[in-house]
Amino acid sequence: MQDDFPLNKMKKEDELIIRYLDQHLSEEEIQILDQSLRENSALRKKFYDQVNVGTALEEEFCSKLPEEKVISFKRKSSTVTLLAFAASFILAIGIIGYSFFNTKESIATLASNENAAWESSLPTLEGSELRAGLMTLKSGVATIRFSSGAEVVLEAPAEIELQTAMQGKLIRGNAIVHVPDSAHGFTLATPSGYAVDHGTAFGVSIMENGKISDFKVLEGEISLHSPKGDSLFLLENESATLNDYGISKKIVLRAEQPIPVLEKENNTLRIQTAGKCQSIIRNDEIAYLDQDFLMVKLDTGSNPYERRALFNFKEDQVDWSKIKKSRLRLNLVPCGVGHRVYLPKTNRFKLYALAGFTGVESWENLKWGEAPTTESATLVGRFEIPRSQERGSITIESNELLEFLKSNNASEYTFILTRETTETRGSGMVHAFASDSHPEASGPTLELSF
Repeated sequence: MQDDFPLNKMKKEDELIIRYLDQHLSEEEIQILDQSLRENSALRKKFYDQVNVGTALEEEFCSKLPEEKVISFKRKSSTVTLLAFAASFILAIGIIGYSFFNTKESIATLASNENAAWESSLPTLEGSELRAGLMTLKSGVATIRFSSGAEVVLEAPAEIELQTAMQGKLIRGNAIVHVPDSAHGFTLATPSGYAVDHGTAFGVSIMENGKISDFKVLEGEISLHSPKGDSLFLLENESATLNDYGISKKIVLRAEQPIPVLEKENNTLRIQTAGKCQSIIRNDEIAYLDQDFLMVKLDTGSNPYERRALFNFKEDQVDWSKIKKSRLRLNLVPCGVGHRVYLPKTNRFKLYALAGFTGVESWENLKWGEAPTTESATLVGRFEIPRSQERGSITIESNELLEFLKSNNASEYTFILTRETTETRGSGMVHAFASDSHPEASGPTLELSF
């Protein structure tokens, strides 16, 4: 068995240390000792110990002599070199160690102070870079911009803990959070739970000493999560609270921000599936499905595990013929089924649509043979996803989709999502999109502009 430092080498290095203390090292031997100390931590410890002992003995000896009897040694000029070597080496090691253990990465910037007064160990000068830590805003308004791009506007009195570039915790006070595309998934925790942002703006108020956290979505959507494990999605103009009992029922803020009159120009209506979304599998083995995912796969092998996703939008009070733009949004999420290496580099998908919902009585018990077929539907969109991508927002906007909705002018539409490309071999990855029960991402959304 060979040790990290053989006995003969250690003896030689011990000898070098002793000769260093006696100040009898040549310049070449100094370089050898320097290299050995850099490579071996055990030797460094022994070196430090012996240097410290020697220094302590010399100080003790000199301190006990009368001032006039202090012995003055004549040292060679190499002594200065040796002491300089030792000091520089120890200093270098100290600086490296301090930097390694104490440097903390900046995760945010104090973007603006508006008559703000702070109480914090972190910098409070406008423009300062901020590491993880606690900040208390005593008065005024301030904006903190996280490195991810998310911005939190605080209204005093407020207290926030900066945790990472993608996460903070509002302990008390009021805040408005703006999240651009670069920071999708930004998480804002509170004493009673947390919210995951999906590219939006929302307001937060901490009340009753942190027992209640009130969330209002100003634009886009967020998902709320309580310590009890329940979750809830909120869309624009919706509100809910987190408390000790979980999540309250969402409230639509019609009084404060009424839904626009649809006949006016540049108004947008967002419709969700309201639970009418699920996957089907060709062999009807529902154990291979999950209600949180809309699963899609083309399987041409011996085992028929082909999957399709179906989802339905219903809105009785819309004049579909007056639509000027239409967009279908899906959120790609990982489901952990299959391997991406068994897929082609680019995967193609097709979206079909039917006016109304025909041939199916219950979404909960939907079977492959009972579901609408692509042959009975109209192709309204195509898109591609690289096999390396497992998350992201997918938007389908096409003339075919717009014309289909306008021309049929139905109160209800059903969509079928399929994958056109198959796997290169068995056990290829199943693509998954969030259903409306997914805990982190929102389900299918149909956006209509009038």
